[in-house]
Amino acid sequence: MATKIQRWSTHSTDPLRGFRFQAEFQASSNSGTVFTDKITGFSGGFNSITGLTITTQNIAYREGGYNTTTHQIPGMTSFQPVAFQKGALFGNDNAIEWMRGLFAASAGDGLSTVGKDFRCNVTIYLMDHPDTNPSDIATAKMGFRIHNAWIQQLSYSDLNAGDNALLFETMTLVHEGLTIFHVDAAKATTTRDPVSTGPKGL
Repeated sequence: MATKIQRWSTHSTDPLRGFRFQAEFQASSNSGTVFTDKITGFSGGFNSITGLTITTQNIAYREGGYNTTTHQIPGMTSFQPVAFQKGALFGNDNAIEWMRGLFAASAGDGLSTVGKDFRCNVTIYLMDHPDTNPSDIATAKMGFRIHNAWIQQLSYSDLNAGDNALLFETMTLVHEGLTIFHVDAAKATTTRDPVSTGPKGL
């Protein structure tokens, strides 16, 4: 009698590839896009995005008369700063202008490019690989939305005349929330908005 072997792995069940992603930046005060390149993200795309982490503190509580173990109660939830790294491009000063604008925001003047708000929402999409969509529209499978983010740090790689390497720019954003969602396959080719497709998770 022949034994049927079930094929567990398919395109729909394969693990998501962490190297295929894109990011979109939008002003948190309105629907306008802060950075214009919505296909590759922050004008040229990113080499890496790190820090997508949620941590909830635990509070140890000892109950009177219960001497064997302590209760563990969830406390405050914190979100790790997210670092976006890319090669420095000539003429691309979006991150510099954003950092510069913090000084104006501290003085009460706000940012000239996005009104009085120096914060933005960032949505990071993990794209399907291989791309099974026959059209030219990339298919998003999963995403992360960073809420009320603003640039805390801007750094560049070391300058070394004896090194044959690219100059990398890293901007670190602090934020107030992280939404993790899977995109509905039926809507993935028509929209990538996690609100309309229904976020799942935190």
